Amino acid sequence: MTKTWLHILGIGENGLNDLDKSSIDLLSRSSVVFGSARQLALAKVKSKGKLWPTPFSIDEVFSYKDKLVVVLASGDPFWFGVGPLLIKNLKRNEWRSFPSRSTFSLAANKIGWALNAVDCLAFHAKPLQNLPANLSESGKAIILLKEFKQIEQVISVLRKNNVYVKESFMLSKLGSSEEKVVKLTKSKLVDFRQASKSLKPLALGIRYKNTPSDISCFQGQDDSVFKTDGNITKKDIRALTLSQLKSFGGEVLWDVGAGSGSISIEWCLGHPQNVAFAIEKRKDRISLIKANRQKFGLEERLTIKHSNIKTIAKDLPKPNAVFIGGGATSEIIDQIIKILGKGGRLVINAVTLETEALLFKKYKQLGGNLKKINISNPKPIGGKTIWSAQYNIIQWSLKT
Repeated sequence: MTKTWLHILGIGENGLNDLDKSSIDLLSRSSVVFGSARQLALAKVKSKGKLWPTPFSIDEVFSYKDKLVVVLASGDPFWFGVGPLLIKNLKRNEWRSFPSRSTFSLAANKIGWALNAVDCLAFHAKPLQNLPANLSESGKAIILLKEFKQIEQVISVLRKNNVYVKESFMLSKLGSSEEKVVKLTKSKLVDFRQASKSLKPLALGIRYKNTPSDISCFQGQDDSVFKTDGNITKKDIRALTLSQLKSFGGEVLWDVGAGSGSISIEWCLGHPQNVAFAIEKRKDRISLIKANRQKFGLEERLTIKHSNIKTIAKDLPKPNAVFIGGGATSEIIDQIIKILGKGGRLVINAVTLETEALLFKKYKQLGGNLKKINISNPKPIGGKTIWSAQYNIIQWSLKT
């Protein structure tokens, strides 16, 4: 039986005073303790302490597998903490976690907000321009930040995105004798700017009102919400395409010939753990996908590849589903079916007669579902109204 060698220990601003006897004993018996400078000082581990490297990496932790190792984390190691990263490739009996009170819990109790009705966000190292896309309709958020200047940046970003901040609170060193919980005003921001170095770790509580969003909660976003050069899977076709791709949560999509990235974006919106790889060989369209990714706040889950699928397939994680919106060939289809393996989903949309003929051939060979989709919209003509048809779409879907 594999022994438990890794111990992930949550520590707060009160240091050892908030740890139980077993946790303190664990620190004293450990061979090495990893953490930030602040955490190592709080734990008083002296020479056995090891600072995280810059840039951050956990690789050195695993070189001590034959020792008793402690990794310090702020509060709850599994809430925006290092816990999931550490145990990703470990067996269940190799590690134990000892959480303490999270900053979110402490902050909510200081302000007087129900934690279950608050957006809990961490922006230590994330671009703050993505914050507005991560705010829900709850009207309240607690945001973990790295340094004081980010508070002013947050307020500026929200103002530019028409998010009205009704009330804001700065929270620092929660749970310690030096904790600060301050309702912010312009004058107080100026005052605290002078003492900003002493205000770590930091959280910002905001009560806000969002302007009405043009982003729907359901799949089939309006075409107008995407930046595009006209090459986009249109709203109705996109909804039908996503219904065939399906999503069961925590899955990987390859979006081949991504165009503006609309399929990738709606795939990610469908479940918070879905990820997508938008593959586009035209350089001029990469900027469109990047702009749409930023608007929807999906930098961490939507990866953009300026390449063709033949070249890059070997470097991507295995997909659960693949959509080909352009450039389908018999060779590419065969390659992707092989990569998908059993239980994968492949959906291809065709506009041209050449690709339509290819899909019909594959349908006859492999089965699946083949359909012709025609969407028409009313159009005025000569004082009356006619139906104006979009391009016919031939869609072939296959469960491998």
